Amino acid sequence: MRTPLITVGLAASALVALAGCSADADPASTATSGGTAAEAGSEWPTEITLALIPNENVTDLITSVEPLTDYLSEELGITVEGVVTKDYQAAVEAIGSGQAQIAIADAGSLAAAEDLYGAHAVLQDVRYGASQYASMYFTNNPDKYCDDEPVEATYAATGQTFLYCNGVASGEDNTGVGPVAQDKLALIEEGTAVAFGNTTSPAGYQLPVLALEANGVDIDSLDQVPVTGNDTLLMAVYNGDAEVGFAYWDARSSVSAEEVPDLGEKVVVFGLSEMYPNGGVVLSDELPADLRDEITALLDGFADVDPDTLMNIFSQTDWVPADAAAIDLAREVNARFSGE
Repeated sequence: MRTPLITVGLAASALVALAGCSADADPASTATSGGTAAEAGSEWPTEITLALIPNENVTDLITSVEPLTDYLSEELGITVEGVVTKDYQAAVEAIGSGQAQIAIADAGSLAAAEDLYGAHAVLQDVRYGASQYASMYFTNNPDKYCDDEPVEATYAATGQTFLYCNGVASGEDNTGVGPVAQDKLALIEEGTAVAFGNTTSPAGYQLPVLALEANGVDIDSLDQVPVTGNDTLLMAVYNGDAEVGFAYWDARSSVSAEEVPDLGEKVVVFGLSEMYPNGGVVLSDELPADLRDEITALLDGFADVDPDTLMNIFSQTDWVPADAAAIDLAREVNARFSGE
């Protein structure tokens, strides 16, 4: 899960900080040529820029993504440069200003780039076999939030077993697909201590807030326990600092079983949110349609060409075609939280 974009639309000059692979590269260059482009049936630029996520070591990130940009350059017959923006908001503005033609970002950024600049969200990331994920609702008080006795189920990504109730999972049937038992949020009473993640976190804050509001819960009436990080969200509930908490499914695997061996017993998942899309790839509308199609096809097949780079840089196993309905939820989240 990438850290999401929420507020967009500031001046590009104030937002974009691009570090290219070469000091001589001009990321904004969009000169056209009739070479390979003519064969494709339209004029293609001679150079395009791919904007990447922020990283503490920009040089390492650019160097490690070179297999991807080299692959695109060779297959397309045009130069593809990799750059790093200072954040996802800057990546969206880079698309809008013509400084980048491809951006790999979070779901909120995909929706924002489409809405603000007519860009095209074409692919979504695949992690643990899924291109979407749910926020899980967990508690240390299953007697209150569970209609049935919690049951063990296996989290396939790690092989660990955790407790779930309300039909969220059972045995080997543990897909993490929501929504499930969202009505149980209505049981959260005024003054209840509830652990929320950062306000920019879809799983830790935004999706739960939408679900709480839909179930008639005034979040301002709650004793909100602000926490940073999924592991600390879980530990807040485990330690009794909060009765309910929210994180991505199944974040209990992020806590060391050696350090907290009974976490999966004391912290029970009682519900799942609507599915939120993983991030992915968005393409500028300035690119010719046939070039967008070719880039999409090449990136879609990159997992078969170089799965190691895909995993090492993006911690994912594949890209799949973007789901417009799923990105609509990211759009809804953007609209709801753009002022916060």
